[in-house]
Amino acid sequence: MFGIDEAKLGSDDVVHVWHRAGNPMPDHRLDQYAQALMSERPVGAYHALDDDQEDRAILALYRVDRPRATFEDLHQAPPLALSSYYQLLHDLAREGLGVS
Repeated sequence: MFGIDEAKLGSDDVVHVWHRAGNPMPDHRLDQYAQALMSERPVGAYHALDDDQEDRAILALYRVDRPRATFEDLHQAPPLALSSYYQLLHDLAREGLGVS
């Protein structure tokens, strides 16, 4: 587990997890993704997401790069175009964290 009180996870904590997972993006960019993800739901202990929850989390991340994206845009995007967003969620899950 991450080792801090999950109720107090902030975007800096999420950025730290992503760096520890080997993500080379600069802090300010990862912070944008963390804030977008956390605007949907808090990040806390991992639990499996249903399809709707996963779509919402991916859309929140996707909108960092495409602010006006809709669910339709997300569903029409090629899987490879979304792989980095799925990787961000996967990296959190490896640390026992996820969108609550």
